Amino acid sequence: MATLPRVRAALSGLGALAAGGLAWGWFEAGWVRLRTLEVPLPGLPPELDGLRVAHLSDFHLGPPSRGAVAAGRAAAWVQERRPDLTALSGDLLTRPSGEPLLRDLVARLPNCYAILGNHDFAISRDPGARRSYLNELAPATLLSDNGVFTELRGRRIYLAGSDPRSRFVRSRPRARELAVGRDQAELRILLCHYPLQVDTLPPGAFDLVLAGHMHDGQICIPFPGGKLRLAHMAAPYNAGVYRTPGGVLHVSPGLGTTFVPFRFAARPEATELTLRSLP
Repeated sequence: MATLPRVRAALSGLGALAAGGLAWGWFEAGWVRLRTLEVPLPGLPPELDGLRVAHLSDFHLGPPSRGAVAAGRAAAWVQERRPDLTALSGDLLTRPSGEPLLRDLVARLPNCYAILGNHDFAISRDPGARRSYLNELAPATLLSDNGVFTELRGRRIYLAGSDPRSRFVRSRPRARELAVGRDQAELRILLCHYPLQVDTLPPGAFDLVLAGHMHDGQICIPFPGGKLRLAHMAAPYNAGVYRTPGGVLHVSPGLGTTFVPFRFAARPEATELTLRSLP
């Protein structure tokens, strides 16, 4: 009989621990990190040294989530800093109900280019995902298996966007087909939702590749010197900067959540990349 109170106390302690964990996960989902990174790029013209690119991803707007808070704070930060370019690398909506908020946020982002992700098309195991029908995102330029040229600091810039369905539909152009030579543009940027697309690119196809999708694992178990990412455990590109043959890759940790409205040891992040010239 003496063990019954101990069992009850243990269960009560476990319940309190679980409640505390859920409360932390809910809090962390809105605890956005605002980060600046310097990214050296081989062959970047001196005139483009110091060019600033804000990279945001994975808003997942629509379902109730603190990710909307993170996205709002990120948009305000970018609006205040006024970078040269803003790039959105997909999964902007999980449900169409988030579109009014998305358009309000995008209207605040300077010189913005965007692509869609798999959640925007409801290509997901997430049972809450509903397809959105975004054909434009003015004032942002929405790219879908195409590229555009622009000019910054007197230099020609090329921005291409890969539609996430190109991974599954053979008739759609592959990311490598969007590449142009350095003789056509002095800075070539690819927006693709899936980081692994960088491995399909020929060497030197792009100078900078911007991706999302990974959420830095979203639910992680930290340990000394690292963390175990419970989503995409074997993925080679999770968050941060990677140097690959196809281009320098930056994977955004994203701003929203999917499946569950929590983050553990994987804070949402808005990132400003300052590009630096390398010989």
